Amino acid sequence: MAGPLGADFHIGLPAEHDHRVAAVIAPPSTPADSRFAGTAAMGPPNPAVQASDGNTVAWRRAGIPSAGGYGNARSVGAVQSVLACGGTVRGVRLLSEAGCERAREEQYRGHDQVLGASMRYGMGYGIFGGYLGWGGWGGSLMMVDIDARLTVSYVMNQMLDHGSLADDRAFEIVMAAYDGLTV
Repeated sequence: MAGPLGADFHIGLPAEHDHRVAAVIAPPSTPADSRFAGTAAMGPPNPAVQASDGNTVAWRRAGIPSAGGYGNARSVGAVQSVLACGGTVRGVRLLSEAGCERAREEQYRGHDQVLGASMRYGMGYGIFGGYLGWGGWGGSLMMVDIDARLTVSYVMNQMLDHGSLADDRAFEIVMAAYDGLTV
């Protein structure tokens, strides 16, 4: 999707872009050598990961779909705007309108053992009331409101505390976008 849209977004980063990557900065309250593996409620521990792992060449090349996306807010917004625009962005049709609607069909409702909260999931997205979205490592966020034809993305490299859903930076930007719709 990124290619046809001219969006500078990669899952797994080619070596020629290494010099453009901002280093991930661990949360201030997290010791540099601590590793995040989740909580005991998750069952067997996930592989432990620390912020500095995201700064390695191996991580960049791995192409991890859920944690290896490289781009800025503009590129994330361009790719995700396909849903908000009914499948056509910048004159390029990538999904049918029916395909866009399928993204918000509920696939799962229940307790997410990783987040420790009740969640609803559609096709590749969390469902949060009237919009689709997801957050990333450290506070990034992407949300799509198909009805309002709105996409908002926020990316950063300075992480806040692990496991916290209290990072208000992205939510303030989302609220400002909605305020802009009503002005």
